[in-house]
Amino acid sequence: MKLAKRAAAGVFRRIWLLNGSGRARVMKFRSDENGQVLVLTAFCMLALLGFLALAVDVGMLYREKRIVQTAADAGALAAAAQIGTYPDGSTPAQTAATQNGLTLGSGAGEATVVAIVLPGTSTTGYIQVVVTEHTPTFFMSVQGSKYSTIDVSAAAEASYGLSGSNECMLGLSQTGAAVPYASGVETDGSTSMIWNTTVMSDVATEGNSRINAPGCGVQACGPSTEVSGNGETAAGLYAWGSGSINAESTSAPSYGTDNSGSTISATPVIKGCSGDPMASSMPSAPSPGSCIDPSWMSNHAAGGQAETISQGTYCNFNTENVSTLTMNPGLYIIKTTFSTNSGTKIVGNGVTIYLVQGVIANANNYTYVAGGATPYGVGNGTTMNISAPSSGPYAGIAIWDGNSSSSSPDTFTFGGGASSTFSGAIYAPNTNLLLGNGSGTSTLSSNVIANTIMIVGGSTITNNYVSSGSSGGAGSGGVNLAE
Repeated sequence: MKLAKRAAAGVFRRIWLLNGSGRARVMKFRSDENGQVLVLTAFCMLALLGFLALAVDVGMLYREKRIVQTAADAGALAAAAQIGTYPDGSTPAQTAATQNGLTLGSGAGEATVVAIVLPGTSTTGYIQVVVTEHTPTFFMSVQGSKYSTIDVSAAAEASYGLSGSNECMLGLSQTGAAVPYASGVETDGSTSMIWNTTVMSDVATEGNSRINAPGCGVQACGPSTEVSGNGETAAGLYAWGSGSINAESTSAPSYGTDNSGSTISATPVIKGCSGDPMASSMPSAPSPGSCIDPSWMSNHAAGGQAETISQGTYCNFNTENVSTLTMNPGLYIIKTTFSTNSGTKIVGNGVTIYLVQGVIANANNYTYVAGGATPYGVGNGTTMNISAPSSGPYAGIAIWDGNSSSSSPDTFTFGGGASSTFSGAIYAPNTNLLLGNGSGTSTLSSNVIANTIMIVGGSTITNNYVSSGSSGGAGSGGVNLAE
């Protein structure tokens, strides 16, 4: 009974509290709205700041996309305009992109530039440039995103005035030069073998060496007729010692292979040539200035260090004991000697190397020795990665031998045993080019014109040059954006 009375008393007290002044106080607390505006304002401010952050980042990305698109357009136009000199389009596209404010790379704030050659016609080439930039953001980074990726592309077309040929390797000599160690030739595809004679040729491979030119032609201007007697025979194009010449087209007044499995394909067309196609379009030969040979180059005391040089005249170009030589963009005029050291890596973008007449050892002062070092030129084991300028008077010219005497040709050697790449013309109309002398491979995107061209010592030369016209660039049709 006592417990029941106590419970009843508690109920009555609660009822009393909810009546009168106690109940009024409870109702007043429930109806009080002070502080709610502050909470709502805080939530609204957060939302507004979010929209503001989004607007800032989106606006910045939109502005950056316009910059990237402009760079892609410029890259596509530049690549199309120079597709004859740079068949893959990468160098002019990247140069144009950087000139339009982009920094190449894969990090934040940097862009990658990729050129893609599209199917074209006999008179029009197409190239697409894709630019991907990683653009830093201000507010999105709070959510864990360091940058936003912008992808844009542009395509351009170039119309060309085409010449009647697509040669990328041309030997100009009418008499040819002796092929090292060649002992026999089957001339003009005949079945009669001529042994123990000197083989005179314009373009030749020996000792398992190879020329691969899948998109262009190989042509020899001479010898015009087979030579009989005096211990000589002639073959304008010649493959010896399991060597091969593989090109989109081949032509010469005479050609041959020995019986060691050497091949020439496509089957050569028997014809002459019309001479030097670049002679009329070459700029005036540059004049040498004062020699600026650095001390390490003069006294061969580089000590195995990396070195950097700038354009100018060098009287005794020598990279002995240099690990990596960086050549800044520009024109390099070489006098007296040009020699590189085995193991040296030479890199240069936008570079033209001009060899003054008499720089390279004359043919009668130089004898090829299998496996031996070269007295002048690019030494065995040297890696040389050079690309020509994309604009200016020397646009498209990587190496130019200025010897003007066709009766006394120079000899210039690109040693073997290392991999090298060249982008741009190698122009040496009065010079015998000796490419290889080792097991290395070199990749060219070059129009190679020389007195004679010999690939020796088991080397492989791949030329990816694609001839687009007599001028190596856009013709009267010009270039235009295609999309």
